[in-house]
Amino acid sequence: MNKSLEVLYLCDFDLRKGRGKDRATYQKLQALKGKVSRLRVVNSDSSNLVMRLISVILLDFKASFWIIFDRPDYLISRGNSGLLSQIMCKIFRVRTVREVHANALDELELLPYQGVKRYAIEALAHIAHRIDLAADVRVFNHPDLLRWYQDKAMSSNKDFFVYNGFDENAKSNLSKDQAREKFGFKGSDRLIVFVGSVSKWHGIEYLVDLQREFDLFRDDIKIVVGGGDLAEFDASQLCINISPLSDKACADLICASDFCALPVKNNRVSPGSPLKLYDYIVNERYVFAQSSTNGYSDEVLHYGVGCPVDFTSPSTARIEILRAFDSQWSQKYPKCSASWSDRMDSWLDGIQQ
Repeated sequence: MNKSLEVLYLCDFDLRKGRGKDRATYQKLQALKGKVSRLRVVNSDSSNLVMRLISVILLDFKASFWIIFDRPDYLISRGNSGLLSQIMCKIFRVRTVREVHANALDELELLPYQGVKRYAIEALAHIAHRIDLAADVRVFNHPDLLRWYQDKAMSSNKDFFVYNGFDENAKSNLSKDQAREKFGFKGSDRLIVFVGSVSKWHGIEYLVDLQREFDLFRDDIKIVVGGGDLAEFDASQLCINISPLSDKACADLICASDFCALPVKNNRVSPGSPLKLYDYIVNERYVFAQSSTNGYSDEVLHYGVGCPVDFTSPSTARIEILRAFDSQWSQKYPKCSASWSDRMDSWLDGIQQ
């Protein structure tokens, strides 16, 4: 613990939700809390768009109050709130740190929203980008994203990147046999599981094409998707789709697998640091990760927890996966220094430098 370090954390989303960035941020802050003398969190408790727009302003005023009267060492923020807070930090000499997980302006074209909601989200993206640029230090969650900001002269030598991590408490307590029984699978089934969100940037269609390739050659391998409704991508219902699932049920489904899948589509500045990878790791499953992709293949190779696969080519991916099924994988899962506690150590080292 850094006994002298006081941190104010500001975000405009609901940390009580159990999915995606809300869940990950809660886990991250739990780890950070144990490493500083005091952590004060200012966040929204509403998922309603109108209330979130209002909360962007209200949270900023609340954070400004604590900056004026509490004088933390750092303001760490993520999201759309924080313009006023940054001004207060400049006045009262509080260092500002921004989490940057995406180029929000670049990703607008991938969003399905239209009309007023689309305009509101676009306006918030511009605000968030301005706050990102005004911070003293930026912590990126991906090296490609950091490099893009550097190439655009929007980053300084104080900035750095740290991948996402896992929470030990997210581990399922089921054995492989128990997990298979829960979901109705046989012990002899050969299963590949994906539990990320079903979205166009995760390359879900690659998994459907891969399942079609398995079926064509009668490989007796089934891909199981537990991250949402697959109907839009898999009209023929080639893959097994189990949805909706809670976080605990997703962890149980991971435990039912032989391997887990980590595809991604190359349609963004940064492919992101996939939270599902770390859910796979904490539940000790080997991973097929998109080849030649930072945050994916580099991580599984670094920790020895899987192998790269080119999901963009189903015929190539099939051969690579069949070879992996026939290989001998260690029964003792590798130790991975990729917990949120490990990542927060890297954060604090980088910020204080």
